[in-house]
Amino acid sequence: MLKVKFITDSSSDLPKSTAEELGVDVLPLGISFGNESYLDGVDITAEAFYAKLRNCTELPKTSQLNRFAFEEALTPYRGTDVTLVLLLIGAEMSSTYSAAQEAVRSLGMEEQVILFDTGLVTFALAALVTEGMRIAESAKSKAELEENLTRMRDRIRLYAYIDDLKYLRYGGRLSAASLRIAKVLRIHPVVTLDKKVEVISKQIGKAKCVHFIIDKIKEEADLSHPLYFGNSDCREEADAFEKRVLADVPGCHADPKMHDIGPTVGTHAGPGCFGVAFIAKQ
Repeated sequence: MLKVKFITDSSSDLPKSTAEELGVDVLPLGISFGNESYLDGVDITAEAFYAKLRNCTELPKTSQLNRFAFEEALTPYRGTDVTLVLLLIGAEMSSTYSAAQEAVRSLGMEEQVILFDTGLVTFALAALVTEGMRIAESAKSKAELEENLTRMRDRIRLYAYIDDLKYLRYGGRLSAASLRIAKVLRIHPVVTLDKKVEVISKQIGKAKCVHFIIDKIKEEADLSHPLYFGNSDCREEADAFEKRVLADVPGCHADPKMHDIGPTVGTHAGPGCFGVAFIAKQ
């Protein structure tokens, strides 16, 4: 039987209880508000982060993991019979992935580590970690596991509703004129992941955004896998969205844990974002 250890980073927003249950190591990324620096999930919670975010006039800065953090995490397994699986934030969203590559090379652990660009973040990345653990249970070799993980990565989809566009404005992703027009017309974007966060649709009002996402689930999702729900400090709305999806999509079921979107994505999405990740049909 293949011995496997999964390692991810805090941008996955994998619930702490899930990480502990699965035995997944979560390496924390950094977040700073001016001169105040924190480690995501270590000395600042998602709730505390959004309390600070709501009162800021300038977006906080996030920092990636460096090579030395990965060397520290990998070294205890060096030379053992454990295959290490590193599932990290996508390479186009952070230099964390390249730092991991450097660490693996410096330690000479290429034959022991599975590392590929997931192209994912937040609860879509958490979905890959969770599904990957299941895949690993039946894998007979490192090559087989890597191939099946890569296939699973290519099937993961994420769709999310963005409530407050001012955080996209703060981050330079939306012009002042576009923000004003969006507010007047009550336009909200639905975002997805295509190696980085992209707007896939613009809808008038929240209800139409929800309808758009549910249609995507019906069209694309392989319902033999759970749906993974996430939110940024709007648990009540996210729970209502989950209940609506479970009622409207026959045969679907949800992962039991709600994923709280942390600083990496929350800095730009702002509070009030909710959505779903799922495994697409083959």
